[in-house]
Amino acid sequence: MSKLTKEATIILALSEIEKELKNLNLWSDAENRPADEAFLSQTPFFMDTMEFHQWLQFVLIPKMIEIVNSSAPLPKNVSIHPYAQEIYRGKWQEYKLLIQKLMEFDKLFKS
Repeated sequence: MSKLTKEATIILALSEIEKELKNLNLWSDAENRPADEAFLSQTPFFMDTMEFHQWLQFVLIPKMIEIVNSSAPLPKNVSIHPYAQEIYRGKWQEYKLLIQKLMEFDKLFKS
């Protein structure tokens, strides 16, 4: 069996994150997309304009798919899971799988 390309592995990891957001009932339909102004944030994870799960769905996942599909250079040293651990502090058992999937995603970008 052939080894997946890094790009295919990234898409698969994003799919796993999406699946877990759906399992946690955190995935929204397009009607619940944050307002356009929310996407103008300069704050990491857009924490001043949207919830973390919204950022994952409406910013991270589409942006990474766009990067992969356009063959643009991949980011280096992605570190999302520490923020997820902080956001879900005290609820780690409930969000453990999501945090684990984000940790695995981060590892794809370690140099």
